[in-house]
Amino acid sequence: MRDGPRRLPLIALGALGALIALILAGIYIYRTSGVLVDERGSGPGGQTTEVFTVDGDWDLRWSYDCSSSLGNQYPKLDQCDFFLTVKQMSDCQVSPENHGIAQHGAPDHGVVHYHAGGTFYFLVDSYGSWTFTVTGSGRADPGSSYNGPSASCNEG
Repeated sequence: MRDGPRRLPLIALGALGALIALILAGIYIYRTSGVLVDERGSGPGGQTTEVFTVDGDWDLRWSYDCSSSLGNQYPKLDQCDFFLTVKQMSDCQVSPENHGIAQHGAPDHGVVHYHAGGTFYFLVDSYGSWTFTVTGSGRADPGSSYNGPSASCNEG
């Protein structure tokens, strides 16, 4: 009978340690908050980005610059365009709640605050150089970078 009360604190301490280990492993595996996507690129045409999942509110910091030498390769362009479309993985359609970026003209940058979570990817179309970062609570699929959702969605 005396062994029971002495073992109870050790069992509780072991259970607490196991719980902390599980929480830390979950944070590491799922990258629960912070930078989920950090992409940069340049050139003409559409390009899909890595797939990411956000749990709720998230931010998109973006910039583009079309004053690079690419303008010389496309002399018919009288202005620079930058389109960053938010697409849903569930149906490969444009996200109705999370509007993307459509900019024309001189280099620009900004931050957009979104409030609808889900699993998304971006379709980027720009003749200049671009960069964007997604921050929030969720996780990214780094193995899908620049292949995007090719197995599920046809962007061609």
